[in-house]
Amino acid sequence: MIGAAALVVVAAGALLLLAWPGRERRAWALAAFAGATLYFALRGLPMLIPGPRSLGVYWNWSGHLLALAGTLVLAATLARRIGLGARAFGFARPVALGTAAAVTALVLALNAVLNAASGSRLGHLPVETWLFMASMPGLAEEVAFRGVLLAAAERAAPATRVVAGVALGPGALLLTLAFVALHGANPGTLVSVLPATMLYLWLRLKTGSVWVPIVAHNLWNLTVLAAHS
Repeated sequence: MIGAAALVVVAAGALLLLAWPGRERRAWALAAFAGATLYFALRGLPMLIPGPRSLGVYWNWSGHLLALAGTLVLAATLARRIGLGARAFGFARPVALGTAAAVTALVLALNAVLNAASGSRLGHLPVETWLFMASMPGLAEEVAFRGVLLAAAERAAPATRVVAGVALGPGALLLTLAFVALHGANPGTLVSVLPATMLYLWLRLKTGSVWVPIVAHNLWNLTVLAAHS
Protein backbone atom coordinates (compact mmCIF):
# COMPACT_ATOMS: atom_id res chain seq x y z
CA MET A 1 0.00 0.00 0.00
CA ILE A 2 2.89 2.37 0.83
CA GLY A 3 4.53 1.60 -2.52
CA ALA A 4 1.29 2.30 -4.38
CA ALA A 5 0.83 5.62 -2.56
CA ALA A 6 4.41 6.56 -3.35
CA LEU A 7 3.92 5.90 -7.06
CA VAL A 8 0.76 8.01 -7.08
CA VAL A 9 2.61 10.89 -5.41
CA VAL A 10 5.46 10.55 -7.91
CA ALA A 11 3.01 10.61 -10.84
CA ALA A 12 1.21 13.66 -9.44
CA GLY A 13 4.50 15.44 -8.82
CA ALA A 14 5.77 14.65 -12.31
CA LEU A 15 2.55 15.95 -13.87
CA LEU A 16 2.78 19.18 -11.90
CA LEU A 17 6.46 19.57 -12.86
CA LEU A 18 5.68 19.12 -16.55
CA ALA A 19 2.84 21.63 -16.30
CA TRP A 20 4.81 24.19 -14.26
CA PRO A 21 5.92 26.49 -17.12
CA GLY A 22 2.33 27.57 -17.80
CA ARG A 23 -0.16 28.91 -15.27
CA GLU A 24 -3.14 27.36 -17.06
CA ARG A 25 -1.37 24.01 -17.36
CA ARG A 26 -0.56 24.06 -13.63
CA ALA A 27 -4.24 24.63 -12.92
CA TRP A 28 -5.15 21.59 -15.02
CA ALA A 29 -2.57 19.45 -13.21
CA LEU A 30 -4.03 20.47 -9.86
CA ALA A 31 -7.54 19.79 -11.19
CA ALA A 32 -6.50 16.27 -12.18
CA PHE A 33 -4.99 15.61 -8.76
CA ALA A 34 -7.97 17.11 -6.92
CA GLY A 35 -10.39 15.12 -9.08
CA ALA A 36 -8.60 11.84 -8.38
CA THR A 37 -8.56 12.61 -4.64
CA LEU A 38 -12.28 13.42 -4.71
CA TYR A 39 -13.02 10.20 -6.60
CA PHE A 40 -11.31 7.92 -4.09
CA ALA A 41 -12.57 9.85 -1.07
CA LEU A 42 -16.17 9.45 -2.24
CA ARG A 43 -15.66 5.82 -3.22
CA GLY A 44 -14.32 4.97 0.22
CA LEU A 45 -16.84 7.03 2.18
CA PRO A 46 -19.51 4.31 2.63
CA MET A 47 -16.85 1.95 4.02
CA LEU A 48 -16.24 4.38 6.89
CA ILE A 49 -19.87 4.47 7.97
CA PRO A 50 -20.70 1.79 10.55
CA GLY A 51 -23.68 -0.48 10.10
CA PRO A 52 -25.05 -2.42 7.15
CA ARG A 53 -24.42 -1.16 3.65
CA SER A 54 -27.31 0.57 1.95
CA LEU A 55 -26.56 -1.17 -1.35
CA GLY A 56 -25.18 -4.63 -1.91
CA VAL A 57 -23.77 -7.28 0.38
CA TYR A 58 -20.39 -8.11 -1.10
CA TRP A 59 -19.46 -4.99 -3.09
CA ASN A 60 -19.26 -1.26 -2.53
CA TRP A 61 -22.02 -0.14 -4.91
CA SER A 62 -22.72 3.02 -2.90
CA GLY A 63 -19.10 4.16 -3.05
CA HIS A 64 -18.84 3.69 -6.80
CA LEU A 65 -22.09 5.56 -7.40
CA LEU A 66 -20.94 8.40 -5.14
CA ALA A 67 -17.61 8.58 -6.96
CA LEU A 68 -19.38 8.62 -10.32
CA ALA A 69 -21.70 11.40 -9.16
CA GLY A 70 -18.78 13.43 -7.85
CA THR A 71 -16.90 13.03 -11.12
CA LEU A 72 -19.91 14.22 -13.11
CA VAL A 73 -20.29 17.24 -10.83
CA LEU A 74 -16.62 18.06 -11.42
CA ALA A 75 -17.15 17.76 -15.19
CA ALA A 76 -20.18 20.05 -15.03
CA THR A 77 -18.20 22.59 -12.98
CA LEU A 78 -15.30 22.60 -15.44
CA ALA A 79 -17.70 22.84 -18.37
CA ARG A 80 -19.50 25.81 -16.86
CA ARG A 81 -16.42 27.74 -15.76
CA ILE A 82 -14.07 27.00 -18.64
CA GLY A 83 -16.50 26.28 -21.44
CA LEU A 84 -15.50 22.70 -22.19
CA GLY A 85 -18.06 20.67 -24.09
CA ALA A 86 -19.14 17.12 -23.31
CA ARG A 87 -16.87 15.83 -26.09
CA ALA A 88 -13.80 16.98 -24.15
CA PHE A 89 -14.67 14.47 -21.44
CA GLY A 90 -15.38 11.66 -23.89
CA PHE A 91 -19.16 11.93 -23.82
CA ALA A 92 -19.41 11.62 -27.58
CA ARG A 93 -20.35 9.22 -30.36
CA PRO A 94 -17.33 6.99 -31.02
CA VAL A 95 -15.35 7.04 -34.25
CA ALA A 96 -13.22 4.21 -35.68
CA LEU A 97 -15.58 1.82 -33.93
CA GLY A 98 -14.82 -1.13 -36.22
CA THR A 99 -11.10 -0.99 -35.49
CA ALA A 100 -11.72 -0.54 -31.78
CA ALA A 101 -14.11 -3.51 -31.66
CA ALA A 102 -11.70 -5.78 -33.53
CA VAL A 103 -8.76 -4.92 -31.26
CA THR A 104 -10.91 -5.30 -28.14
CA ALA A 105 -12.21 -8.71 -29.23
CA LEU A 106 -8.67 -9.93 -29.95
CA VAL A 107 -7.28 -8.72 -26.62
CA LEU A 108 -10.23 -10.09 -24.64
CA ALA A 109 -9.86 -13.49 -26.30
CA LEU A 110 -6.15 -13.56 -25.49
CA ASN A 111 -6.85 -12.51 -21.92
CA ALA A 112 -9.44 -15.29 -21.54
CA VAL A 113 -7.00 -17.91 -22.80
CA LEU A 114 -4.20 -16.75 -20.50
CA ASN A 115 -6.47 -16.65 -17.45
CA ALA A 116 -7.95 -20.07 -18.19
CA ALA A 117 -4.45 -21.49 -18.64
CA SER A 118 -3.45 -20.31 -15.16
CA GLY A 119 -5.49 -23.14 -13.66
CA SER A 120 -6.76 -21.13 -10.69
CA ARG A 121 -10.44 -21.30 -9.91
CA LEU A 122 -12.68 -18.99 -7.88
CA GLY A 123 -15.45 -21.47 -7.24
CA HIS A 124 -19.07 -20.39 -6.97
CA LEU A 125 -19.58 -16.65 -7.31
CA PRO A 126 -22.70 -14.85 -6.07
CA VAL A 127 -24.92 -13.20 -8.65
CA GLU A 128 -24.08 -9.82 -7.12
CA THR A 129 -20.43 -10.27 -8.11
CA TRP A 130 -21.35 -10.82 -11.76
CA LEU A 131 -23.72 -7.84 -11.74
CA PHE A 132 -21.20 -5.56 -10.06
CA MET A 133 -18.33 -6.49 -12.36
CA ALA A 134 -20.58 -6.05 -15.39
CA SER A 135 -21.41 -2.48 -14.45
CA MET A 136 -19.71 -0.47 -11.72
CA PRO A 137 -15.93 -0.70 -12.30
CA GLY A 138 -16.12 0.24 -15.95
CA LEU A 139 -18.74 2.93 -15.50
CA ALA A 140 -17.24 4.73 -12.51
CA GLU A 141 -13.53 4.29 -13.27
CA GLU A 142 -13.69 5.03 -16.99
CA VAL A 143 -15.83 8.15 -16.64
CA ALA A 144 -13.26 9.38 -14.13
CA PHE A 145 -9.87 8.20 -15.41
CA ARG A 146 -10.46 8.01 -19.16
CA GLY A 147 -13.00 10.80 -19.14
CA VAL A 148 -12.86 13.80 -16.83
CA LEU A 149 -9.40 13.30 -15.29
CA LEU A 150 -7.86 12.46 -18.67
CA ALA A 151 -9.19 15.74 -20.07
CA ALA A 152 -7.41 17.59 -17.27
CA ALA A 153 -4.18 15.57 -17.48
CA GLU A 154 -3.91 16.02 -21.24
CA ARG A 155 -4.25 19.77 -20.89
CA ALA A 156 -1.62 19.80 -18.14
CA ALA A 157 0.86 17.83 -20.26
CA PRO A 158 -0.41 17.60 -23.86
CA ALA A 159 0.25 14.84 -26.39
CA THR A 160 3.71 14.89 -27.92
CA ARG A 161 3.74 11.97 -30.34
CA VAL A 162 1.58 9.47 -32.18
CA VAL A 163 1.77 5.88 -30.90
CA ALA A 164 -0.30 3.02 -32.38
CA GLY A 165 -2.42 5.52 -34.25
CA VAL A 166 -3.31 7.76 -31.28
CA ALA A 167 -1.89 11.04 -29.99
CA LEU A 168 -0.22 10.15 -26.70
CA GLY A 169 1.37 12.47 -24.17
CA PRO A 170 2.95 12.42 -20.71
CA GLY A 171 -0.24 13.57 -19.02
CA ALA A 172 -2.19 10.52 -20.17
CA LEU A 173 0.70 8.19 -19.30
CA LEU A 174 1.17 9.62 -15.80
CA LEU A 175 -2.56 9.34 -15.11
CA THR A 176 -2.41 5.74 -16.28
CA LEU A 177 0.55 5.07 -13.98
CA ALA A 178 -1.40 6.48 -11.04
CA PHE A 179 -4.45 4.38 -11.93
CA VAL A 180 -2.39 1.18 -12.08
CA ALA A 181 -0.55 2.01 -8.85
CA LEU A 182 -3.83 2.49 -7.02
CA HIS A 183 -4.61 -1.17 -7.76
CA GLY A 184 -1.40 -2.17 -5.94
CA ALA A 185 2.31 -1.80 -6.62
CA ASN A 186 3.29 -5.42 -7.25
CA PRO A 187 4.17 -7.70 -10.20
CA GLY A 188 0.68 -9.18 -10.24
CA THR A 189 -0.81 -5.75 -10.87
CA LEU A 190 1.56 -5.12 -13.74
CA VAL A 191 0.56 -8.41 -15.35
CA SER A 192 -3.19 -8.12 -14.82
CA VAL A 193 -4.04 -4.42 -14.65
CA LEU A 194 -1.47 -2.63 -16.81
CA PRO A 195 -2.39 -4.32 -20.15
CA ALA A 196 -6.08 -3.72 -19.52
CA THR A 197 -5.50 -0.08 -18.61
CA MET A 198 -3.42 0.55 -21.71
CA LEU A 199 -6.24 -0.96 -23.79
CA TYR A 200 -8.81 1.35 -22.18
CA LEU A 201 -6.59 4.39 -22.77
CA TRP A 202 -5.99 3.43 -26.41
CA LEU A 203 -9.72 2.91 -26.98
CA ARG A 204 -10.55 6.29 -25.46
CA LEU A 205 -7.97 8.09 -27.61
CA LYS A 206 -8.78 6.13 -30.76
CA THR A 207 -12.56 6.51 -30.62
CA GLY A 208 -12.78 9.87 -28.86
CA SER A 209 -15.45 8.34 -26.64
CA VAL A 210 -15.48 7.11 -23.06
CA TRP A 211 -18.36 4.72 -23.81
CA VAL A 212 -16.09 2.26 -25.61
CA PRO A 213 -13.62 1.77 -22.74
CA ILE A 214 -16.56 1.48 -20.33
CA VAL A 215 -17.83 -1.53 -22.26
CA ALA A 216 -14.33 -2.97 -22.71
CA HIS A 217 -13.55 -2.61 -19.00
CA ASN A 218 -16.65 -4.46 -17.89
CA LEU A 219 -16.16 -7.16 -20.53
CA TRP A 220 -12.57 -7.59 -19.34
CA ASN A 221 -13.79 -8.16 -15.77
CA LEU A 222 -16.40 -10.67 -16.89
CA THR A 223 -13.83 -12.46 -19.01
CA VAL A 224 -11.55 -12.86 -16.01
CA LEU A 225 -14.39 -14.17 -13.82
CA ALA A 226 -15.55 -16.61 -16.50
CA ALA A 227 -12.03 -17.91 -17.08
CA HIS A 228 -11.58 -18.67 -13.39
CA SER A 229 -15.05 -20.11 -12.74
